[in-house]
Amino acid sequence: MESQNNDVVKPLHHLDHKTYTMEVCQQAQTFIEQGDDCVFDHMKLILRSETGEYFYAKVKKRLPLSYTVDTHDLELVQIPAENIWPQFNSTFTGAPKPPPIDCYVKRASLLDYDPDTSQDHICRQVLEEAKVCEILRKNPHPNIAKYLGCVEVDGRIHGLCFAKYAMTLQERATTGTPLDTKPCVQGIKDGILHLHALGLTHNDINPRNIMMGADDNPVIIDFDSCKRVGEELFKGGTPDWMITNARYATPDNDFFGLSKLEEFLS
Repeated sequence: MESQNNDVVKPLHHLDHKTYTMEVCQQAQTFIEQGDDCVFDHMKLILRSETGEYFYAKVKKRLPLSYTVDTHDLELVQIPAENIWPQFNSTFTGAPKPPPIDCYVKRASLLDYDPDTSQDHICRQVLEEAKVCEILRKNPHPNIAKYLGCVEVDGRIHGLCFAKYAMTLQERATTGTPLDTKPCVQGIKDGILHLHALGLTHNDINPRNIMMGADDNPVIIDFDSCKRVGEELFKGGTPDWMITNARYATPDNDFFGLSKLEEFLS
C-alpha cells in the first residue's frame, strides 16, 4: 500500500469508455534489461470506473501526464474486488465517515497486479497490515503512527486511516534546520522496542518510513512489512536499509535499520 511518505499523487485523467467515465488513478513505466541497458517496455495503467470497478491495462508507449487515453484502444482487464480489497468485519475498527481533514488514508498500490500471475496477494497484504494496525490501535505509543481505522466501502477495506504528520525524516533532514539527532534516534528506538514488546517487527526502518511530528518527535509509519517475530517476510524491506536476503521477521532487521538511520543522521 502507499504510505504517507510516498510519491506525489499525480492528476487524474478523465476519459470515456462506452457509456461511463473512467479515470487513470495509478500509472507506472516498466523497463526490461536489454544487454547492459534498461529500456522502456510498457506503461501499466490502473483505471477506475464511475461505478467503482477497477481495471488493469498496458500501453506500449510512454504517455505524458496530460495525455487523454482512448480506452477503446486498450485491452482492459477487470480486477476482481476480492483480489484487492479484503472484507471488513467486526474485528476491524471503522474510520470516521467522512475521514477527518487532518488524516492520511493509505491505499493499496494496484500497479503490482498482473492478471497472468496475481491472485490475492494485494488483498492479503492489505488484510495483514490492517490486523497489525488493530494491535497498534489497542497499544498506542507516541513514536508509532496513530491509527484511526479502516476506510470501508461496500463491505470491503479500501484504505487505512492514520493521523497526518508534517514530513518524513528524509524531508526533515533536507530543510536546513538543525535537528537534535540523539532524542530523534532514541524516539525511533523506543517505537521499535514497543513493537518488539508486542511480538512484532517492522522490517522496513528507513528515513521515508519515519514521520516527524510536533517538536520533532519521530513517528514510525508503514506497516505492510510488519510481521510477528519468526514469520516469513511477505514483502521485503527497502534495499540498502535491510539485511541482505533476510527471509524472516527478526528484531535484528529493525536494529540494522536503526543503525543505518544513525549513520544517515550523523
